[in-house]
Amino acid sequence: MARQARSEVTRRKIIDAAVDQFTETGYPATGLGDIIERAELTKGAFYYHFDAKEALAEAIIEEAGTRMLATFRTITGSSSPALENLIHGTFVVTDFTAADKLAWIGMQLLRTFSGLNDAAGRVYGSWLDDLVEQVGHAAAEGDLRSDVDPESAAEVILGSMLGAEALSRATGTDDDLRERVARTWELLLPAMVDDESLEYFREFLARESLRRSPMVGGA
Repeated sequence: MARQARSEVTRRKIIDAAVDQFTETGYPATGLGDIIERAELTKGAFYYHFDAKEALAEAIIEEAGTRMLATFRTITGSSSPALENLIHGTFVVTDFTAADKLAWIGMQLLRTFSGLNDAAGRVYGSWLDDLVEQVGHAAAEGDLRSDVDPESAAEVILGSMLGAEALSRATGTDDDLRERVARTWELLLPAMVDDESLEYFREFLARESLRRSPMVGGA
């Protein structure tokens, strides 16, 4: 096996071991020794890739953000109306995050490290860029109120979805996250959507909230 390929395999083992360990014991209670032992590697192999546990957390945040955004983009890239894609995309990402262990841990670390490292800022920034673009498309298609500002709307959508996810975890009821997402959209739609389109998107939301997305990735 070529050196670069072996290096990538080792890095993957470290990340996977860290995700498993963080899932079982949480980030604060996990020591580097736990991860190294679980990955069945030497300290030297670990430090070749990551100089600290925080650097490893940053890598997980980056990968989780990339995976979730890629999942969202598979939906927003369709030819359906932009607002349909936006609503559907948030549900798909919700299901994906529940099913994908790395994404699930990445979301926890994202909250932990918000404002503390560059990875969290980059993930949030990428999400905002995509949401602004999608809201802008919805406005161009005539489905939004004329006074809706895409950037402001994107910030509210992202903040609302992150808040719903955090609340579900804090109350120990992750399984009701889809219901929280649906309720969030029920409140957002009247504030965003043109009166002529509102009933249509309310019906779309009602259907979407009952549909489970095919899981992408593994838990």
